[in-house]
Formats: sequence, structure tokens, C-alpha cells
Amino acid sequence: MDNNKKMITNNTDSFKSEVFSKLSEKRNLYDPLIIIEIVKTLQLQSTNLINREADGMIRFNYIRQELDMVIEIINRTAPQVVERGIAILEKMISSVEDGKYIPTLIVPYLSPAIIERLKEKKISGLDLNGNYYIATDNFIAVRLDNKNQYKESVNIKDIYSRNSSIVSKFLLGENTNYQKVSDIYEGIKKLGGKITLSTVSKVLTALQEQLIISKEKGEIRILQPAKLLSNLCTGYRSPVVAKILRVNLPQSRQDAKVILDKYFINNWIWSGESSAEFYATTTSSNQFTVYCRNIEIPQEFIQKYVDVRFYNYTFCVIPESEEYLLYDSKENIASKIQTYIELSQLDKREKEIAKDIERDILNEFSR
Repeated sequence: MDNNKKMITNNTDSFKSEVFSKLSEKRNLYDPLIIIEIVKTLQLQSTNLINREADGMIRFNYIRQELDMVIEIINRTAPQVVERGIAILEKMISSVEDGKYIPTLIVPYLSPAIIERLKEKKISGLDLNGNYYIATDNFIAVRLDNKNQYKESVNIKDIYSRNSSIVSKFLLGENTNYQKVSDIYEGIKKLGGKITLSTVSKVLTALQEQLIISKEKGEIRILQPAKLLSNLCTGYRSPVVAKILRVNLPQSRQDAKVILDKYFINNWIWSGESSAEFYATTTSSNQFTVYCRNIEIPQEFIQKYVDVRFYNYTFCVIPESEEYLLYDSKENIASKIQTYIELSQLDKREKEIAKDIERDILNEFSR
């Protein structure tokens, strides 16, 4: 096995060539299954006179018997790409003599999620790391302990954190179908999201590959809002804070807001945790957290209100990279989705409040 991880090419034909080259050189890659024959591009003789072309055929010798695997090769493990490969195999195998070939998907890496789909569809799988899942009427052969040595290139490392997360938050804002990527981009800008059209497009492509949204028939729409919301929580990263001030402000939120507006205008918001009472029934806190853009803090504000002993506000100055926190905030209140995400990261009581907000968010998509 290769010691260094390889970057999978986005070119499907190049990846197919790499697969055939590796299998030709390492015929014992799936030991104890030994490759005894490899055929590139297999013409399947159809029973319904519709001929189909497979990527190839691999013949294994396994416990004194031969296994003929008709293969479909894909260079990505994204759900949408996997489903496309499975669909091709199902069409191929349905038109040939039953039992003549074992339908097999070849991927860079057999992840647990892919294995589950293969089991459901009664399809076998191989990867380039020596892992295999082969299911026939007579036996099941499995090896899944080889680590992934084939890294896939991705356009955006994490679509569910920081600025990239704005796209998912926008989609969850209301149950609406969009005609164009630019419609989503313009909608995000109106809500204060600082993000490029290119980033919006890349995130939408990734969401489509994960089968969370659909981009068919000229419409962009959410298929799995609950999963999208869950992924935002899982992918959330606590913001980097450039500076923290301990501040003593009036206990009345309205009075405190007047002061914060005076010095920071619209460059601040209450954190999600401190915004909870605007979205759910909960006891008002006497301690608050505020996020503020990385601007110059007026000396007068520091002299009047900073109090490290008797403070009731934690004033967090955030760099430009964390400005997604202010996205879709109104009246200096964190957005409903940002509030939900922050609460979901905290203790049992906060998680219970988050559940109420979660129901409110998802109810929009059940109408």
C-alpha cells in the first residue's frame, strides 16, 4: 500500500486509467481474492436488445471459484456521485442474464455510508486501498480495515462553518425555491452576509452532492432541512476573539442598547446565547455576551464602562473572519439560526431551549 496519501483527480477518465493501472500491477490487492483477468470497457449483451457499456470487468479467483465483477468506476465519494454510480449499475444488471455478473462499484474509499448504501442495493464495492465488500447469493466477503490513502480534492474545506455557513443559514431562513445561484447571493447580501458569488456557488454544489438540496428543473430547493440544520451544529466552530472587555452596563437591555448603539452604531450584536429570550420562553439572564466588529474601541467607553470586578457584559471583539456572527441580525439580536446553533453547543438547559427553536425553524418546511 502507498505510504503517502494521493490526491484524487477530478478528471473521471484519468481516475479510471489509474484504477486499471493499479489493479493490473497489484493483482493481490484484495488478498485472498486474486485478480486473474481485467477487461476495460465491457459490452453487455442485453436480453431486451438494449446494449449497455460497463467501465469493465474484473475476474477474481476466490476459494477455487471465479467471480466476474461488472464494474462502474467513480472518482468521488460524495452521496450524489455514489447514487449515480449505483443507478448505472442497477440499469446495467437488470438488462443482462441474472447472476452472470456481480455488480460492483469502485470508489477511492469505501466509507461506512457507502457500505450501507451498497448493502441496501445488493451491490458490491471495491476501493483503491484494498478494502472490499462482496455480496453474492452464496457468500459475503468483507475487508474494511485499510485506511484511506486517497484524498479527494474539495473546493471548500468546510461548508458548515464560519462564512461558508451563511449559505446554509440563508436556505433555512424560509421555505423558498430559488431559480438561480445569483438569487441566493443577492438575498444573502441584503441580510448583511459578506460572501462572494463564487463561494455561494461552491457551497451549493457541495450541498447538492450531499443530497441536501436539489438543483433540478431550474429550481434550487432544500430536500433535507433537518439534516442541514444538524450539519450546521456539527460543523460550528466557536469564533476567534481578538479582544475581550469586561463591561458594566445597565441591567435593562434597552438602556444597555442605547449605550452600545451610541459607541458602536450597528457594529455589534448580542450573542446567540444572550438572544435566546427573543425566540423561546426562558428566564432572562443577568449576564450577557456581545460580539463587536474589530473597530477602534472609543477611549470614553473604556473609561466609563470597563469594570473587571463588577461586570455583567462580556464584550468580545471579533476579527473580520468571524463577521458571519452578525449575519441576518436585527435590532442587534443574533439570528434565530445562529441562536439555535450556539445554544446547541452548551449545557442541558440551553440544549432544551435550542430544541424549541429547532422545532420553530423546521416547522417552516413542513407546510
